[in-house]
Amino acid sequence: MRATAFLTAGILYLLVILPVPAAQQPQNSPAALSGVDSSRVSYTDVFVGRNTRGPYVLSWKGVRSRTERVVVEGRTLRRDEDYTMDYNAGTLVFLQPLRKDALAQVTYEVDPKRARRNPQTLQMPLEMELLNVARGKLALTGTYSAPLGQTGKETTLLGLTGELLPAGSTKISATFLTDVNAPARLDEKSGMRLQASSRSELAEWTLSYLHAGRQFSGAQGWKVKPDTDAFSTSLKLLLSQRLNLSMGFQQSDTAGAKAGGTSASLAYDPAEGVRAIVSYVNQENPLATVTTTSTALNVQKGAVSAGIERRVQEQEALLQGRSEVTTDRLTAQVNLSPTTQAQALLEQQRLANTAGSTERSTASLGVTTSPVRSVQVRTGIRYDEVGDRQQTELSLGLEATPTSSYRLLGNYLQREGELGDRTTATTLRVVTSPRATMQVETGAALETVGERASLRQDVLLALQPAQGVRLETGVQGLNAGEREGYVRTLRAQIAPNRSWRLEASHRLRLQDDNVPPETWGLSLSMAPSRSLSVTGSYTRNPEDNKGNVKQQELAELKLQADVSALTLQGTLGVRRDLLSNSSITLADVSLLYRFSPLMELLTGYRLNRQQSTSDMASHTYRLGYRYALSDVFNISLEGNLTTFQRDRMFQPNQTEYEARLKLGIKF
Repeated sequence: MRATAFLTAGILYLLVILPVPAAQQPQNSPAALSGVDSSRVSYTDVFVGRNTRGPYVLSWKGVRSRTERVVVEGRTLRRDEDYTMDYNAGTLVFLQPLRKDALAQVTYEVDPKRARRNPQTLQMPLEMELLNVARGKLALTGTYSAPLGQTGKETTLLGLTGELLPAGSTKISATFLTDVNAPARLDEKSGMRLQASSRSELAEWTLSYLHAGRQFSGAQGWKVKPDTDAFSTSLKLLLSQRLNLSMGFQQSDTAGAKAGGTSASLAYDPAEGVRAIVSYVNQENPLATVTTTSTALNVQKGAVSAGIERRVQEQEALLQGRSEVTTDRLTAQVNLSPTTQAQALLEQQRLANTAGSTERSTASLGVTTSPVRSVQVRTGIRYDEVGDRQQTELSLGLEATPTSSYRLLGNYLQREGELGDRTTATTLRVVTSPRATMQVETGAALETVGERASLRQDVLLALQPAQGVRLETGVQGLNAGEREGYVRTLRAQIAPNRSWRLEASHRLRLQDDNVPPETWGLSLSMAPSRSLSVTGSYTRNPEDNKGNVKQQELAELKLQADVSALTLQGTLGVRRDLLSNSSITLADVSLLYRFSPLMELLTGYRLNRQQSTSDMASHTYRLGYRYALSDVFNISLEGNLTTFQRDRMFQPNQTEYEARLKLGIKF
């Protein structure tokens, strides 16, 4: 144990005295170096895996939704399947741990007017197992973090985490962390989490408690605010084969602001296919108290299923005063035949507050039927009434597949009343494949809102004359009163084998007598062998996701080659604004040489240049060395030098240095 404590203290001492790395993108590097459009700035962050799922913190918070591209070792990951991202907080969490030393490249867009930099922090986790027996575990855990550029703000959290299995399915886990460098009292600079659960055939019980002191620096990592105490517990009981009871309680206190809530529900199954549920939920916070009660009965007998529910929500708000919403709902579904189902809904809602009361009634009836195997018809009617205003909606849908190569889709909607403008919409779409090498898709949508009418039409022709070859051409038209326009697209894809792929596209958009520039796109990817891959792309006047044309030229070339112990990676990108004649050049080259399985040398160079009214550039040179002393210990040394130029004049006062020393221990 003494040796373990000595080793831990030595590691923490090294972390404290090591130089703090600079940010991945220098703070004094112009923001425009990352994008031409001032409203859509692009950034790229690179993370090194540490055998955890995350979260990994991006350089910016306030990321534009769905603009990210996450690449790990050449493979593009899929959102919600491989990772999740919190766009507001600027954090990334992998669904599977990012293995040690794996590189993840994240490219994303932000709005410079709203985005804010995330706290630039270097974090190093520490975990050392002290005890591992059949019924329990104990480990020394902690993290070291240092805000980049803020000397003296380093944080070292140390503590213990344990797990106990006293008997059966009972489990108790606890974590305690404290900031050893903070001058505050122990309870103010520490955090503790306690969780317990027990399960049997008749009951399930859970309990959790959390304490975060007002000076506890790990509160953000626990997703709570400092100076927080939170407690929650729940109990589920199987009173009999037909009766279940669930109860819950939670309470929290954050800097004197208390919040809490209780819940209870009782479910009773008096007979097969019949269930009655009564529930109660009460939530309180400094601004409002909300109480919700509901009673529901669901019945399913043969081809009929029905449900009736009453829900009452009472709210006592500090600013809005008292309000109450009562909702009565009746639902039913009947299987008239194996191919025909009918659904019905009746709902009455009443809102009462200090300003008066409002009632809303809704009734709907729908039928879905398949008169023949390849045809499905949907019909529906809906009636809404709010106060003395009404609205009626009729809908009809048709889907037919008479043959395997022919499909017809149609929809009709009519809405009229005093809740909105009278609306009529009719859509029709036909998809056919007269030959195995040909596909034709065409459709039209006519919509009338009040006195305004619009017609949309489109047609798409796709040909596959040979394996791996696909040609597409399409036209989309719009006629809305005096507005007329169309979009014509051409696309070609050629991929005869897995070693290379070529894609080309052309898009012409005309509208309101305005002729936006044409859009051209070309991309090529080649992998002549397992050790060599090349990808390139060129786009002129690309469109964003809203159909707005950006008058730019974009070109990018990527190369990766593996030759014996040598790995070469390179990226060259150029973005030119056709209106302002400004351009951005990004180049990144890295070379990795493996002397042996235990020794690696890394060199790299990155160029970031913007040319407009002035010429601004940054040059980053990288050098790294890694040596594995044994299967347990490894050491790595990395260094970066970044220089800046303005109008090709060297800026000596802006030069930045970065040095990093790592000692790795595998337990």
